[in-house]
Amino acid sequence: MEKVTIIIPAYNAQNTIKRSVLSACNQTYKNIEILIINDGSQDKTFEICKDLEKKDIRISIRHIPNQGVSAARNVGISEATGKFLTFLDADDYLEPDGIEIMMQYADNTELIIGNYLTVDIANNCRIYRHKQYFKGNSHIGTKEELPELCNSRNFHCVWGKIYRTDIIFNNHLFFDIHRDYGEDIKFNMDYFQYVERFAILHKEVYQYCYLFGKGLGTRFINNEWEIQKELCSLLQYKSKHIYQLSEEGQDKLNHFYYSQGIAVIHRIAHEKEMSIFEKKYNISKVTRSTIFQDILNREVKSGRVSYVDKILLKNGLLYVIIHDFYTKLKY
Repeated sequence: MEKVTIIIPAYNAQNTIKRSVLSACNQTYKNIEILIINDGSQDKTFEICKDLEKKDIRISIRHIPNQGVSAARNVGISEATGKFLTFLDADDYLEPDGIEIMMQYADNTELIIGNYLTVDIANNCRIYRHKQYFKGNSHIGTKEELPELCNSRNFHCVWGKIYRTDIIFNNHLFFDIHRDYGEDIKFNMDYFQYVERFAILHKEVYQYCYLFGKGLGTRFINNEWEIQKELCSLLQYKSKHIYQLSEEGQDKLNHFYYSQGIAVIHRIAHEKEMSIFEKKYNISKVTRSTIFQDILNREVKSGRVSYVDKILLKNGLLYVIIHDFYTKLKY
């Protein structure tokens, strides 16, 4: 049984950190080490973790000045002694058999991707199941399936996955400490270069807890469109020159670029601190940009996006209103 390092970055997480750490301690897979990186918390996070450390010898705590989640994870990577490692956020938690289930696929793969549940804290902790893109309990894939990973939101985050520590160490793979948005997908892009085969599961191993407007995935970021353009351009370059995807695979990735643009539009439209005029102006900066128009035209040409959507996107705010209305009817 190979050791798995669980890295938990924590900042002012006194209300959730105990549950998160205990979900790691209570894994059915026992050969683990739990590295908690206290990122300069100003609440009782450190004290709670110290108490937990006394009760389980597999727990180690490191206290660093506040530098952000990327720096905290990098400390965890540097000190990891497991052959494999995984990341757990301080406000989320692992399913009891999460590590054990994933480790069943550790032989002959470089990356294991578990499924996850989304817990909507603001909506009475309503749980949403994440739909996978394949049938069956599990699937072994190659680089050519990167579009499917991206379009099914399996590539955006580092949690709920198991990485090989030797690949990370040998290739000096760390999180970009200068990023406070998109750092997860950037890490996955860098790691994916060394993946020949990955395993992906239908079984949920992780519960992602979010509060709309608080997490980076749901709140408005001033320059998000610029960041998304840069990330998509990087992925486009890597898919062609590093991963060497087929032309078909590169074309499929265009839908991911489109989805990222649409996500930005939705976040602008739902920003409560912004006037209608500001929303229209900021949305138009996305929809009228040359790069988004090129992406949109390729989507329409491929048949993945309808011509009606293209017309509606001329008024991005109207597009969001209509989309939200039909989503409510659906659910």
